[in-house]
Amino acid sequence: MTLQKRKRNPLAEIVRSQLEEINKYKWIESEKFGRDIGMERAAREWMAKHFPDWKQYRWKQAIAEALRQTDVGLN
Repeated sequence: MTLQKRKRNPLAEIVRSQLEEINKYKWIESEKFGRDIGMERAAREWMAKHFPDWKQYRWKQAIAEALRQTDVGLN
């Protein structure tokens, strides 16, 4: 039996990436405070402080990936 390569779900990848960033933020801030700040607070703070830059980074990354796929398709 062969394994089929799964098609990546772009929306799922974005959500996974955002959650990963929020978890990193939660860990760093919890270490600073000496206690767990909780997921709700971490998500709220991360969205206010880091979401705009993260969104711009992800957008540029998506464009670069689309251009790579287009270049591969043209060859």
